[in-house]
Amino acid sequence: MGALGALRTSNVIRFSLCALVLTCVSARSLPAQGESSPAAQFEKRRQRLLDVVSQERDRGFFTVTSKFITGRDTEWAMAMLDSLTTDEGIGGMFYSYTAIGTYLRLKDQLPDSIKRKIRQAYRTRTMYRGDTENHWVMYYTGIYLAAQTWPNEDRSQWFNGKSSTENFKEAEQWLNRWMNITSTIGQGEFDSPTYFIVFMTPVLTLYEFAKDPAMKRKAQMTADLLFADFAVDHLGGNYCGGHSRDYPDDIANPLSAPAALWAWLYFGEPKTELWGETRYHPRHRGGWETASGATSSYRLPEIIYRIATDRSRPYIHTETKRVRNIIRFGPEKNPPAYKYMYMTRSYALGSLQGGILQPIQQHTWDVTYISEKPNNTIFTLHPFYSGKELAMFFPEEQKFLSDEVNRYHLVYTNPNKWNSSSPYEQTFQHKDAIIVLYNIDKEARQSHIDGFFPKTLDERIEHNSGWIFCRAGSVYVAFFPLKPYEWIEEKVNWRWRSSVAKNGVVTEVGSSDEDGSFEEFQHRIVKSKPAFNNFDKTFTVHYKTRRGDEMKFTFGGERTLNGKKVDFRTYKFFNGPFIQSERGSGIVKMTYENRVRELDFNKVIIKEWQQSKQ
Repeated sequence: MGALGALRTSNVIRFSLCALVLTCVSARSLPAQGESSPAAQFEKRRQRLLDVVSQERDRGFFTVTSKFITGRDTEWAMAMLDSLTTDEGIGGMFYSYTAIGTYLRLKDQLPDSIKRKIRQAYRTRTMYRGDTENHWVMYYTGIYLAAQTWPNEDRSQWFNGKSSTENFKEAEQWLNRWMNITSTIGQGEFDSPTYFIVFMTPVLTLYEFAKDPAMKRKAQMTADLLFADFAVDHLGGNYCGGHSRDYPDDIANPLSAPAALWAWLYFGEPKTELWGETRYHPRHRGGWETASGATSSYRLPEIIYRIATDRSRPYIHTETKRVRNIIRFGPEKNPPAYKYMYMTRSYALGSLQGGILQPIQQHTWDVTYISEKPNNTIFTLHPFYSGKELAMFFPEEQKFLSDEVNRYHLVYTNPNKWNSSSPYEQTFQHKDAIIVLYNIDKEARQSHIDGFFPKTLDERIEHNSGWIFCRAGSVYVAFFPLKPYEWIEEKVNWRWRSSVAKNGVVTEVGSSDEDGSFEEFQHRIVKSKPAFNNFDKTFTVHYKTRRGDEMKFTFGGERTLNGKKVDFRTYKFFNGPFIQSERGSGIVKMTYENRVRELDFNKVIIKEWQQSKQ
């Protein structure tokens, strides 16, 4: 990590040489400021969000900041800030970055007594670093900015016994390393509708207040990257497809996820003001982290806005991310995680390749569709749990880990949970069709597979061909179980359950745009039935999609499409019509129509240009 500190000087030089050019590029890239422009609409939503948050009275730095910025209820806000700075029962990585962010944003409005209390917090309060990627980003952002704010102080002035210089260097090196990893092989906690907010908020705070021009530019580029990564999987406010970490309520009801409010603010979708919708989540969901975007000077590049909202043509997008650090029971520290997304204007089908890619909260695949109704998704999973799975990633004693995790996440050992990795689940997707296979070991604690089918579907038909057909508005889903199953009625859904350990499902998705009526869709689907003779020995399924593509998939073996082997190792870091990047290159190119925005993390340069139309 020491070498990263040496790189800092050269990066500053590169940044300085390019500053004039970059300033001109940034000025040219600003969209027109008419009332209907994306920029103008963002400003309206930003002001609306600040207005709403400033009327809240929850205990948090974001609410306090919003009240000061709008000039509303500032007496109460000052009292709350005083409470937050004196209560030594709160601390940790969340406090680390939110306290200093509030200090730096409001310091001209704060009395010296409050400023001293905030400084005192970094002397005496335990800023626990945590044990996950998002924890470390929050922690080191806070330490970096605090050490920058109070430089040249000795070890006695800091909670961790390190001087300002030591704290600054450690935080700078870690943040540089994290941004390098994120831009070359990806996040370990990738594409998370929940944890997106606790990466984005500290990155925006770092962008706002870092004095070093290179660090400020890197934070801007990382914000661009995180938003672009979300944008390609975004549909009407939903973060679609496979996720590293997701909570059961958010999986079953995608617009309840914290990322949805960020989509509303930056992408203008969904049109609904989510905080007022009881069908999604209460007003305080996520703690109003989105207010950090509303108070930031960061502005989303228009090209990312267009990528997030233009669904005029279906597209395939693939990615290679990484598994979080494996410390035991694995030959590789960060194995690749492969993602596939098929996006249309009315639905998205997305998947990970399966296996254990993230402990506890993995979401491997789903269909997510546009709907005015909640619970707009269908998926399956094997509700796996194991002390050994946890011991791959956490250092504690294996025999105690399941119980410990269950204490905090509540559902880890629950046979009815809706989030789980599993070594016994694998997928093969091509466009709007997916084969999901299960080969559950007889020693596994849970031997069934479950599927989520919302009660908000307009139709659910069990066809005599063996297919289950579902309709949600203009979106159609065909679902073929390989083995016997049952339906279990629950509050918001029907739980599809099969207790056969060697198993699988085939799913195709369509719409009225592509298939005409629901009856026509069914007629096309039943012409081709999955072939899986002797499955318990071969673990192989053949399927010809309604479009005529031949898919063949063997659990633990090959995936072939039209007779050609599919090799995930050919996947790039990003590869689709909107984002392209070679894994390990540190260069991410975004393309929309004839506009291009390139993030070069090696040189810490942003380039924009227009390419000639073909």
